[in-house]
Amino acid sequence: MTACYNGHFMRSKCHAKRWTVALLMVGCTVVVPSATSSVLPLVTVQAADGLGAGGEYHALTPARIFDSRPGLAGSENDVAPLGAKPISSGGSTFDIQLLGLGGIPTSPSDVLGVVANIVVVEPTGQGYLNAYGTAEPAGTAAIINFVAGQTVPNLAIVRPGAGGKLTIKLAAGVGAANVVVDVFGWFSTSAAVDRGARLVPVTPGRVLDTRTGLGRASVAPMAAGEFTTLKIRGVDATDPSKLDIVPDDPNVVGVVLNMAGVNNLATSSATYLSVIPSDLPAGQRPATANLNLTKGQVKSNMVIVPIDAVDGSIRLFNYAGTAHVVLDVVGYLINTADASTRAGRVVPLGSPYRVFDTREQQWGAVPLGPGQAEDWSFSDFAGSVTIGGVAVGKQMGVIGNLTSASLTRQYATQPVSSFLTVYPSDAGRPTSANLNMAEGAPVPNMVIMKYSAATTVQVYNLSGFVHYVYDASAVILSD
Repeated sequence: MTACYNGHFMRSKCHAKRWTVALLMVGCTVVVPSATSSVLPLVTVQAADGLGAGGEYHALTPARIFDSRPGLAGSENDVAPLGAKPISSGGSTFDIQLLGLGGIPTSPSDVLGVVANIVVVEPTGQGYLNAYGTAEPAGTAAIINFVAGQTVPNLAIVRPGAGGKLTIKLAAGVGAANVVVDVFGWFSTSAAVDRGARLVPVTPGRVLDTRTGLGRASVAPMAAGEFTTLKIRGVDATDPSKLDIVPDDPNVVGVVLNMAGVNNLATSSATYLSVIPSDLPAGQRPATANLNLTKGQVKSNMVIVPIDAVDGSIRLFNYAGTAHVVLDVVGYLINTADASTRAGRVVPLGSPYRVFDTREQQWGAVPLGPGQAEDWSFSDFAGSVTIGGVAVGKQMGVIGNLTSASLTRQYATQPVSSFLTVYPSDAGRPTSANLNMAEGAPVPNMVIMKYSAATTVQVYNLSGFVHYVYDASAVILSD
C-alpha cells in the first residue's frame, strides 16, 4: 500500500493574506516547483474486519534507545562509525534499530509509527537532521536545524523502514555531532491485537506558568534537582479560559503539551527538563530529557506523556540551576473509542514532507511581520492524502515540524525576539506560543495544526519579520 500525491503550492496575495496548499493526485511523487522527492509506502490502518487498532497510540515508559556518546545509557546500540557522527554538505547517514527497543514491538506488521525525541548534541558545524525509514527516499524536510555548539531537541513521528530501522541524516555543513534518541510511544496498525488511545487536539490552553504561579503553589522557578507535580485530568486552562481542557475521565491516559523553558535568570545554568507520569524512588532522576536548555535560552518542545493512573497527574524535573517552565495543553489521549469510528486516529506519512517554505518564491518570499497573522488553507492537502490510491477521508488536523528559518529586526538598532502561535482560524488567538525564537539560528518545534471548520489554520508572529517552514509528518482523522 502506498500514498501517492503530487503537490504544488500557490500563495495568493489578497488582503487577508490567505495561503493555499493545493495537492492533485497524479502518481507516486511529491513535486514542488523547486524540488522533487519520493513519497514513501504507508502501512494501512484499514483491515478487512475494520479499523481495529489502526492509528491508535500506545504509551511507553520513556526510554533512551540510542546515544552516540560512549559510556552513556543507549550507547550500547551505537553503530559505525562509533561516537560522534559526521556532518557533510551532501549528507552523511547512519541507521539505528527502532523496532524491538524501549518497549516498541518487534513486528513491523504491528507498528505504524513511533514517537521519538531526537537530540543533536554539541555539533562542531552547522546543518540539519532528518530521519526516515531505512531504504526509503529521504525527502527534502528537516526535523532539527542546528549551529555549531548548540544542543537541539525535537519531538518527531517516524516510521521504521527495512529491518525495523531508522536512517538518520546529518547534512549541510562540515563537522560532527552526537545524536540521542528517546522513545515515548508508538502508533499501531489495524493488525495489532491491542487497542490504543485516540488523539484529541484542542485549541492550546495554558495550565502551568511558574512565572505567575499558575498551576503551582508559589511564584518561583524550578530549582536544581526539583520535581513538581501537576494535576492533568480535570485541569482548567487560561488564556483562553477553558474548564476541564483535559476531561476528568479515567480513560484519559496521556496528554500532549507544548513545554517552554525560560532559562534566562541570573541563577540559571545549562540544564534539561524532563516530564514523566509518576514519582521515582528517592534519589533517582529521569533517564530521558524532553528539553535541553543553555544558559540564557528560551525554548519550546512538544511533549507526549502518559498520565499517572492513580492521581491523574504528571511530574516535571529540572536538572540544574533555576528555570521557569510554561506548559500549554495542545491535546490529550483517550481510550475506549468505538473501533468503527475514525476520529483521533493518527496516520503517519512515509517521511516528513515539506509543505511550505515562506523563503521560496512560489510562496511569495515575504516574511510575516510584527503583530501579524496569516491563514493557511489545507483543504486540498487534506483531500489528497491517500493510502493505496484511496483517499483517507476527513481529517481534523496535521502534525509536523514548524521551523522559524530566520528572524530579522523591525528597527536596525533594536535586537528582537519573538514567538509563533498556531491555532484554528475560527478560534480566538491564545496567548500560548508554539515556538520561541531570537535572531540567529533556526528554531524547530513539532506542532499540531488543528483545522478550523473550513480546514484552515492561522499563524501569528509577535515581533520582527520571520520566515518559517512547515514539514508534515502525520494527519489526524475525523468522522
